[in-house]
Amino acid sequence: MQDKIANKRVYLLQWVVFFIMLLPAFWTLPKPTQANKVLSSDKPNLVNQQAQSQERPLSLTDIQTYSDAMLTIKAKKTAVKTPSNIVKVNKKELKLTDSTFIKTSSDILKISKTNNQVVYTVVETPVFYKPLTTYDNLVYETLSAGMKLKVDKTVTTNFGDYYRVLFDDGMTGWIDAKNTTAQNPKLEKVQALLNQKYNKPSYSIYVKDIDSGFTAGMNQSQKMYSASLSKLPILYWTQKQINLGSANLNDPLVYSEQVNGWTGAFQPEGTGLLPKTADDKPYSLLDLINRTAKDSDNVASNMIAYYETKQFSADFQSDITAISGQPWNPVGREASAEMVGRVLAALQKEGGNAFDALVGTDYDADRIPANLPKTLKIAHKIGTAYEFNHDAAFIFTDDPYILVIETNNNADSIELAEISKDIYEVMK
Repeated sequence: MQDKIANKRVYLLQWVVFFIMLLPAFWTLPKPTQANKVLSSDKPNLVNQQAQSQERPLSLTDIQTYSDAMLTIKAKKTAVKTPSNIVKVNKKELKLTDSTFIKTSSDILKISKTNNQVVYTVVETPVFYKPLTTYDNLVYETLSAGMKLKVDKTVTTNFGDYYRVLFDDGMTGWIDAKNTTAQNPKLEKVQALLNQKYNKPSYSIYVKDIDSGFTAGMNQSQKMYSASLSKLPILYWTQKQINLGSANLNDPLVYSEQVNGWTGAFQPEGTGLLPKTADDKPYSLLDLINRTAKDSDNVASNMIAYYETKQFSADFQSDITAISGQPWNPVGREASAEMVGRVLAALQKEGGNAFDALVGTDYDADRIPANLPKTLKIAHKIGTAYEFNHDAAFIFTDDPYILVIETNNNADSIELAEISKDIYEVMK
């Protein structure tokens, strides 16, 4: 019996020893993966390791540690680039996990700030577990040049700036900021295309990448008669009033004689299906918005402008000037492609029915959308009068962009469609 108990004890002791030997494995950092492998859910969790990066900054020089918080009893020195496990930050000292202290003046981590931006890699870029692992070679992955990345945090260290980037699968990693640019590289290609193929005085072309905010263009500041593109400021202002609660989609607007008889009104004989003479009937604001956006109805636009903008009031004009960057005379209607693009961007930010109505118009097989994929979502507004033929569009690609094309050379819709297709092939 005693022998059996003894054997059991020995057996148990063997298992305990075996378990103890395995314990270090649970605290061992994962080995770095080979470059150029795709991030996946079966890879080590980067978040915890990244969190350590701000608590374990590298020292810039040899640092003296102290045994007491008063910093009077010297302990040991830590060598340059040694990670410091900080557990508490006080005004004069930092407490480390080994219960020693260092001065807050010790040159370690500089600045950590939260920010949300989009950047693009300009060269092959390694992804690190932590912002400073350039020095311990923990490379998680290597990204190719030209990749679009979402950044949610920036860490500034004595060894440079590092961005924390977010991947589609929920994983995160750190990259050197020097390897990135805020400008979408596609825009440089668009600009080269415009310079080579569409450098003509008869064009005013404006392209804006929505995520980066950068632009390309050809004569984008050149004003032309904007025709029905001038209905975009009316739609923007109206949606803004709806969002502010000053107007309602169900508001009945009466089609009276005055609607077409004030300075700045469009000719009722132009585009649209509403009667060309007043019928004294009420029309809902929603109905008029849809007619203006989808049919480019002159009477509908006149009714909205008459009632909602107060016949192009000073407040209306001041707001449009602030958005477009310069005065956009609502009577003369001269505007550049850039001015139109800025107002379209403002309308998109307001959202609502006024912007949504620009999707699925009577002109979706014409001009900017004509040669683009039919499955592609496009919100656009056309403008045509005399020798002027225009289109302004918000195009929902993976990298959404605004494209405004103004022409004053009797260009047909095919010409605008070709310009649009060329730019899409770069921006898609």
